[in-house]
Amino acid sequence: DTGGFRNSKQPPRFSRPTMQKPEPNRKDDEKKKTHINSAPAKVVLMGDSVLDTFYWISNKKRDVRFEVEKELGENHHKDSTCINYAVDESQIRHVLYGIRPNPGYIRSRRWNNLEPYPMDHKGIVRPLTLLKTLKDPTHVLLAIGGNDARVAFVSSFDINRIYDSMEKEGIIQNFERLVREIKGIVPNVILVIVYHPKITVCPLLYMLPNRRTITELIVRFSPMFFDIAKKFSLPVIDLARTFNPYDSLDYGSSPIEPSNKSGEYIASLTRHVIQNFPFGEGKAMCYRGVKGEEWRPLTEEIIDDSWNDLTRYRESIAEHLAAGRANSGPGCVIS
Repeated sequence: DTGGFRNSKQPPRFSRPTMQKPEPNRKDDEKKKTHINSAPAKVVLMGDSVLDTFYWISNKKRDVRFEVEKELGENHHKDSTCINYAVDESQIRHVLYGIRPNPGYIRSRRWNNLEPYPMDHKGIVRPLTLLKTLKDPTHVLLAIGGNDARVAFVSSFDINRIYDSMEKEGIIQNFERLVREIKGIVPNVILVIVYHPKITVCPLLYMLPNRRTITELIVRFSPMFFDIAKKFSLPVIDLARTFNPYDSLDYGSSPIEPSNKSGEYIASLTRHVIQNFPFGEGKAMCYRGVKGEEWRPLTEEIIDDSWNDLTRYRESIAEHLAAGRANSGPGCVIS
């Protein structure tokens, strides 16, 4: 499976780095502090292997659920928790209606003494049903769509055919329906744009099209996330401009899955959004990058109508890929 795609210069002028230390005794900074959320968080993971990462990482106990709970507990509020309803191999329809987890993943969870999938008596995980019965969730982190692309890869590697196929399958309408359903239960939804798979010398080995096709597919489907974010005033975490596809350390045992290291990126961005995004105030924001890394700093962007021009995102992701290649280690695999 992939939560990404399997079978499936200068920083941009519009970027605005964040996480600067406030100067003491300034009225503006005191006002900003009032917007920082410090209440305990109860975060629910929903989606695919972008979040259900255990099978593909070296330290299986430190999956994204673990990292989010750890990050929130240490740097947000000690009583914060994280619950996993994400299931590897999920497509949008599976989050809507349910999925029977792969038996191999079920066994691996048991062998590694991990919490089992929350299956019903028929062996199906029904994320929306589970969410409705969960007591007091505060946020949902939703990462989905990569496996919908995987289905399209089976029939074609042509970018126009892939895009048309996914549109005909109703991916955009189904995604909006899913967000609407989740938001009706938990208003604070965080959307996640899937990462770019690691760039390898032989993408066909993993049933992937070439780098340019994957990059352009991410660009063309970025409006699906940005438009929904604007419509419902939600934050977006952009992993396509966070992971470095030229660095093997950002990927797990497959070039299409996260690693322990990149799971920490997801956790850090999630905590930052929970603390700083003004849910319910009519804004949409995009968050990306890694705190403390100069070439891909933690950055916020306002999502407005200027994002309707795909050139903006296309240029930004191209700059990120170029910077990633320039900052990759000697052990990376590139084409």
